Amino acid sequence: MLTRVTNFALAAALLMLVWGAVIPPAQGQAEKRPKDQKEYELINGVFKETDAAKKLQMLQEWEKSYPETAYSTERVQSFMQAHQQAGNAKETVEWAKKVLELIPGDIQANLAITATTAVLYPSASDSEKPRILEDGATAAGALFNLQKPAGVADAQWAAATKQIGETAHETLGWIAMQRKDHETAEKEFLAVLESNPTKAQVSYWLGTEVLAQSNPEKNELALYSIARAAAYEGEGALPAAGRTQVEEYLKTVYTTYAGTEDGLEDLKALAQNSPLPPADLEIKPAAVRRYEEEQQSRKDNPLLWAFLDLKKTLQGPSGDSVWGDLRGKLTPRMRLYVVSAPARSRTISLSSTPGGPVEVEVGLSNMMRQGVGSGRQLTFDGVASGLTKNPFKLTLTDGAVPALGISR
Repeated sequence: MLTRVTNFALAAALLMLVWGAVIPPAQGQAEKRPKDQKEYELINGVFKETDAAKKLQMLQEWEKSYPETAYSTERVQSFMQAHQQAGNAKETVEWAKKVLELIPGDIQANLAITATTAVLYPSASDSEKPRILEDGATAAGALFNLQKPAGVADAQWAAATKQIGETAHETLGWIAMQRKDHETAEKEFLAVLESNPTKAQVSYWLGTEVLAQSNPEKNELALYSIARAAAYEGEGALPAAGRTQVEEYLKTVYTTYAGTEDGLEDLKALAQNSPLPPADLEIKPAAVRRYEEEQQSRKDNPLLWAFLDLKKTLQGPSGDSVWGDLRGKLTPRMRLYVVSAPARSRTISLSSTPGGPVEVEVGLSNMMRQGVGSGRQLTFDGVASGLTKNPFKLTLTDGAVPALGISR
């Protein structure tokens, strides 16, 4: 989730920039004055105090001693700021809403609510959670297309609005994530990373939200984003323990998708350099890899596949019909691995895999003078005479094995 420290610290820094400059005084407005020396000292103390707890005590004393004041708006804003500085999320939102009643659209108040949304939500009751998300979404949505306040330098305002925009997009993405609106979350997190490529936590969220869409066209984006969170070590990186956890998760989802760890290290190395994948990134799914491997194997081992295809057909729905046609006839030439072929024997047992179970038993017309070692490949054919489907075993008679000089 969004970290409490990060959001409060960022919001506090931005508030210092725009503090007192959001709503310029109206032309001709009468100058505000404290009621007396005591109120002057309280106001001066509040604005000078840097300790949040002491500032709150002074504000409470000011409110108690002077319920009516010319500085009512500033006092409400100060309460909000002090609670935010103290890390009091619930009170921050309460006072921020009071600010918005006095100053609709106030940047400070909307930023404060935005920054506390993910802090309040986890511990809230089920009945409170929808309202917290709605308040956060409304406040974050109000932080775009802001008008520069008077008295703020252009460079300062550009830097502030960049950070404010990142906070707004990040919060809107986080809210969408809680609502399981995965596509909206993706859009918002992409906006964050386009503005600030160092946010590894956002990269991780982006990856999980894209995965949740089950869209095969976005698998590269999902896996790359999780790899970014696991591999990136610069400013904004996850803590070492967090990267380890993400790396374990990445390994699981990558191997589930790709069917292998091949290419995983290359993906992490690539993701270290950029928050978003190159347009031509391709991570082949397991089904594609298996198909390509099979096609290459068929090309390299056509006689092995002659057996495998025959076996599949004989075990399939049309197996009985095919066996009826094949029985008593010469099989296609095939090439398998020897399981057993002892000297002075008339039988060779073979398998489609080295050391595998016997799948074919070939009866020979002539006795073998020498045995054949297990694991050697032999090419053969014979007359189909017997079939067991489970476990599979094809029996041939009158076999021919050219490599052993055995012909029919």
